[in-house]
Amino acid sequence: AVAVALTGRVPCKVKGTVRKGDLMTSAGSGYAHANPTPAVGTVIGKALENHDGLEGVIEVVVGRF
Repeated sequence: AVAVALTGRVPCKVKGTVRKGDLMTSAGSGYAHANPTPAVGTVIGKALENHDGLEGVIEVVVGRF
């Protein structure tokens, strides 16, 4: 079974540097990354935490934000 979030505050696996408020898009392999100019329809959510490092888990708001 796979958990899927359609709206709310959820944990998200991320790669790279992320700053609170960044828009998150797919980085492939089940991870997200910060994207300053995402294409329409590619945004997963908005970062609610900072992250410095290779890989980690942060909280992201999904849905209308």
